[in-house]
Amino acid sequence: MSQPVFETKNGTVRGSDLGAVTRIARLRYAESPTGVRRFAVPEPIAPWQGTLDCSTGHSPVPPQLPSRLAKVMGDYPADQDEDCLHLDIWVPNVRSEPLPVLVFIHGGAFMTGGGGMSCYDGAALAEREGIVVVNISYRLGVLGFLPIEGIAPANLGLMDQEIALRFIRANIAAFGGDAGNIAVSGQSAGAYSIQALLTRNDASALFDRAVLMSSPMGLVLEPSAASNDVGKTFLAALRADPSTAPVSAILGAQAMMLRGLNRAPDEVAPPFRPSLDGDFLRVDPAASDAAKRAVWCPMITGVTREEHAAFHYKDEAFHAQASMLIEPRFAERYGPRADAELARARARRIPASDAAVLIDHGSRTRFVFGTFDYVEALAAAGGHVWAYVFAWQSPIAEIGACHCIELPFVFGNLMTWADAPMLSGADQEELQGLARLFGGALGAFVRSGDPVADQGLIWPDFGSARAYLTVDTCIGASCLLPGHYPC
Repeated sequence: MSQPVFETKNGTVRGSDLGAVTRIARLRYAESPTGVRRFAVPEPIAPWQGTLDCSTGHSPVPPQLPSRLAKVMGDYPADQDEDCLHLDIWVPNVRSEPLPVLVFIHGGAFMTGGGGMSCYDGAALAEREGIVVVNISYRLGVLGFLPIEGIAPANLGLMDQEIALRFIRANIAAFGGDAGNIAVSGQSAGAYSIQALLTRNDASALFDRAVLMSSPMGLVLEPSAASNDVGKTFLAALRADPSTAPVSAILGAQAMMLRGLNRAPDEVAPPFRPSLDGDFLRVDPAASDAAKRAVWCPMITGVTREEHAAFHYKDEAFHAQASMLIEPRFAERYGPRADAELARARARRIPASDAAVLIDHGSRTRFVFGTFDYVEALAAAGGHVWAYVFAWQSPIAEIGACHCIELPFVFGNLMTWADAPMLSGADQEELQGLARLFGGALGAFVRSGDPVADQGLIWPDFGSARAYLTVDTCIGASCLLPGHYPC
């Protein structure tokens, strides 16, 4: 197996030739966030001497607790390491000119995940679409998204992502990428992170277009000062200096803090999230003002049809209390119209169990409404945005078209996802076809800024027809449904 070398602005990098693509694993983009840098603003990586070997092994993920979504996504074990500010890159070996670049920012509620996880392997995507794929890992949980007065500033994880994107813009040409054609994509927390970065004055220096998948636009952000109470709760659980405590103690205290939140069973908002600190993040990323700031950035954005089903699959507490929660939740959202809206919600769902209707309500409240408000504002300001609803559903009825279900079809590495409960029992030919359809549309967007180029799709941008694409295989092709807010 050959080991190609690449000459970056920081030094020489060695990768691993996998046949159709070359993989570069664990390429540092910033100084290690360890020791005195644990809670420090990320610093650009210094140039190195000799050749940096990125050809062997697997990239670790940032320190984290088990994912609450493994019950639908499956498990993808990986080593954990606080030294986590790195990139994973896949470069097609056949290229005659600089290739378009897709950068992926993983989700996981700002607490879990990592660009080096096998489920996000970009080899198949890079080969199929003829693009360079780059995954970013960044600090999570307490280490990345918990402001602690006098110890940790807010938004360290976002700062990690920003410096990574600057490194990519500066160095991707060395790997065969087109530095002037970079699309950034993210799912869930990763998508919300991109929206946060879009509020930055120099966001156009980081990337050229964006793909937002299942961004939790119903999140309510607080000033970083308001997060100090959470920080105090964490410090009380840790009972040590967080700057020097072992990572195991940090995660143990984080777990204790999470258990003490005593949240309602239908609450899925992440306890760690970006903060409005008045400096790095000054504007609510999901607000209409934020959408107007992003008018320069061509965008694809969408949701899955039953986002919340992922969180409540096999959730006994949720199903036991759904009937008690449903009326208060509709009252909170709709006030005097609650009874009428609840009746409409029941009419849309068959069977209309309280749990199913509450899942729909949570999906719409925390994902759908905010997403389409953002799309409306962006289109009204003159931006180019294509909207979708991913409606292909799991053969397991209780999982439905849940949060995360689009990811296997983006990366196209379906064998890696073979044991994912959400794909259990699905027809492999159908899965491959949908990967070509949905992943191909995203690939076309990365290459040209138009998701229908060479795809045979009918998918006007939202501003042209106020329409969104329903992604499914019910008739062997995509379906287009006009409308404002999808049901």
